[in-house]
Formats: sequence, C-alpha cells, structure tokens
Amino acid sequence: MNGQIVVTISREYGAEGHEIGKALSLRLGVKLYDKDILGLAAQKQGTEKNLINAVDERVAPRFSDPFLLWRMGTTNRNDDLFLAEEAIIRDLAASESCVIVGRLSDYLLRQEPHAIKVAVFAPRDFRIHNIQSKYGLSESVAKAQVRRRDEMRQSYCRYYSGGKWPQAAERDLLLNRATLGIDGCVSVILAAVQARSKALYGGD
Repeated sequence: MNGQIVVTISREYGAEGHEIGKALSLRLGVKLYDKDILGLAAQKQGTEKNLINAVDERVAPRFSDPFLLWRMGTTNRNDDLFLAEEAIIRDLAASESCVIVGRLSDYLLRQEPHAIKVAVFAPRDFRIHNIQSKYGLSESVAKAQVRRRDEMRQSYCRYYSGGKWPQAAERDLLLNRATLGIDGCVSVILAAVQARSKALYGGD
C-alpha cells in the first residue's frame, strides 16, 4: 500500500464488522480502532470508560424534534461523547493509515479522498443465528437483541448526521457477510485499498 489510506466499516449488528475490521487491519499491518475510540474519548473528556460505554452509539431520549437540540448546540453526555469521538476520528484519519469500525466514521470522513467507506450487512436471520451462537442465547432473545441494536444504530446515524446518513450511494463498498464470509469481505476490501492507493499515489 502506497501512501495513507483509511478504511471505515459501518456494520449491521451480528454481521461481524469488527471481525472483518480486525482481519483487515492484520493484513494491512495497520491499527484497528473500534471500542479503542471510547477509551480515547474518555481520556479526552476526563470520564471513566465504563461510564462512556453506557452511551456509546446511542442517542439520548428526546421529548421534542429529534434534531432540534443538536442544531441549537444544546448537548448532553451522548452528544459530548460524539463530539469527542468525531475529533479523534478526524485526527486519526489525518495522521495515519488505519481501520475504523462504526462511530459514524464513514459519514465523518465522507469527503476524504483517502477514506474507503465500507458497509457490511447480512440477512436478519443470518445475524440472529450468529448472535445466538456467539453468546449462547435463545432465538427469541437473539431476535430482540438484533432488533434493539439495529434500531439504536439507525437512530444514532440519522440523528448525528442530521438525517443524511446512511446513503448507499455514498459508500464505496456494500458487502454481504453471509455470502462472502469474513475472508471474502477482507479480500474485496484489500482490492479496493490497492486500487485507491494506486489512483491517489501511483505505483503498483
């Protein structure tokens, strides 16, 4: 890989975006940032990481227009965390090649030419079975967990992007984990990294 490339991975719950990001970072020889960003945000805020975990990728309950307080600049702990993570993500993207999972990084870096924006998805039944196997849950509990986490992530993305994200047309790659597998997803992303690196920096 020639020059700096950042890969962002948005993911549906149970589609194993973290596992894909980890495998990709090892193949590229770069750092993976996922929940690590929480620790950095906690340091930035002077807040314990375990308290930050409680609001990670969540929108605080609102009793008015869901975008009103954000537009007015009125924030709470969730908003403060997002702002801290945004600053960290932009700093990382400006300083090193890396893989960043979640935290709306694809939206935040949407105008960066050296950022490759990947979305990982899978059919709902596949994700439910995945969560069942991974955590030893019953089917009903796994279904409820997938539904709840999907709703939380969708709300988070809509809220902090002002309703502008996710947009499939803005992603560079849409990958079906169920059909490609983890290794297949990594191979496709590696090809995209090589192509983007060549286009930006030249060389083989």
